[in-house]
Amino acid sequence: MTITAAHDSPPASAGCVAAPHRRTNWAPALAPLRAVEAVPTLAGEPLLGHWLALVSRSRHLRLERAARKLRITVTEWVALKQLQHGSGISQCRLASAAGLTAPSLSRALASLEDTGYVTRSADAGDLRSVRVDITDAGRALVPRLLETESEVDRELFACLGPVAREELATALRAVAAVRGGAA
Repeated sequence: MTITAAHDSPPASAGCVAAPHRRTNWAPALAPLRAVEAVPTLAGEPLLGHWLALVSRSRHLRLERAARKLRITVTEWVALKQLQHGSGISQCRLASAAGLTAPSLSRALASLEDTGYVTRSADAGDLRSVRVDITDAGRALVPRLLETESEVDRELFACLGPVAREELATALRAVAAVRGGAA
């Protein structure tokens, strides 16, 4: 798979210096994320995890800034997004589905409960289990979270054209499908 830059070269302020119709050199595209002195390789092969980590860190920092404006944390954000798919699930199952540790989810849920975005209750069938429900206020916040996350992604990947973005998304989905759940 060859990932190419956008057909129209973006302005330098867009943070991408890739040439049109050529294989994208990810180092210039990622330069605004962090100054890179040398491209990490092993036996001439690029260490893709390095680049994924740089992009992931930049995305996380942008989401943190956006979350602060909404008066929540990224962990709370992740929990609310997950709860939109199935409210009334156990706290343990929510942690697993959201990819969060039990202690960090517990702190996030306490805060979300204080702000009225979720409720927690003992499971009638298993008193050791806690059920988590998203409230109407929490459900109303989720579309704002999704739109904000979409804006962050558009900004972060603005240096790529539509075809390159789709190719990247397809490649990452394939890796996640095979390795996403593996520790």
